[in-house]
Amino acid sequence: MSTIVFLDANVLAKPFTRTLLWVGSRHSDFAVTWSERAETEANRHLRPDATPVGQLRKRYGMTRGPTGTDPARFGSTEEPDRQILADALACRSAFLVTEDVDDFGLADLTSCGISAVHPDLFLAHRLSPDGYRAALEALSTGMRRPARKPADVHTQAGRVHPLLVGAMRHVYPGVVPEPASHDHPREMFRGASCVRCGRTLRSPGSVLCGGGSVCASTPPDE
Repeated sequence: MSTIVFLDANVLAKPFTRTLLWVGSRHSDFAVTWSERAETEANRHLRPDATPVGQLRKRYGMTRGPTGTDPARFGSTEEPDRQILADALACRSAFLVTEDVDDFGLADLTSCGISAVHPDLFLAHRLSPDGYRAALEALSTGMRRPARKPADVHTQAGRVHPLLVGAMRHVYPGVVPEPASHDHPREMFRGASCVRCGRTLRSPGSVLCGGGSVCASTPPDE
């Protein structure tokens, strides 16, 4: 069974990142979902000429997850994000992919068994090479002014997803990505399970999860 990954509104509102997750999930070991609340919030932040997320969802035959209950119980999470966490729990998600990891309280996340993770960190460890190729093919197809090849999109992806592009450098060998256009947030992970292997962390919230050479859930003698 695929790992269920909940997409926050700030991820749904980014067409490039959204496509990497939507298309890439079909060739990887995770499935994406989101809620009515996340979709509504995402639509509020789209460019005026952008296609609403709901229209894209119907076009590609995707479905939203259920709405969670009792969001007020998540007292260590920022108030506007409590419903998002409740929805992620209702969807039985293992990961909540968001650009604002620190908006979600560690105590609330661990009580739900959910990890909040930045999209670049998540994609770098969970997107398969086949998923990456498929996503870049889809993205390049929609880029006509000027036309671009998947390798060109790989180069541009370095601006926003340097961790992912670094992990996929073998997919387009010899192609030099553009440098990151901005710094990542200080905190890119909070939660209960390792981004890389999905095991329960011995020290929840460890930045080693997914980012270090040894998973934080790995016993010292392994």
